[in-house]
Amino acid sequence: MRTPIRAYYTLHYSESGGLDCGFHCEPNPHVDGLLHYQERGHENDTYTYEPVSLDARSVVGLLWEMMDALDDQIDDSK
Repeated sequence: MRTPIRAYYTLHYSESGGLDCGFHCEPNPHVDGLLHYQERGHENDTYTYEPVSLDARSVVGLLWEMMDALDDQIDDSK
């Protein structure tokens, strides 16, 4: 289930070492639907895209859920 929050939003993170990733809820020709996670390990790499589902039902809950998931993704990338 996609979160019921009806808005476009982005939580994007990048490091000087090249990691560039984030959660995006916006039209993108690389994924079905709006909500996805995208990542690239270096600025010269192409992004990989993965559809995601978030359960948050409020904006604050959405932010916390995305931050927790982003932390997990960054830990997995290292």
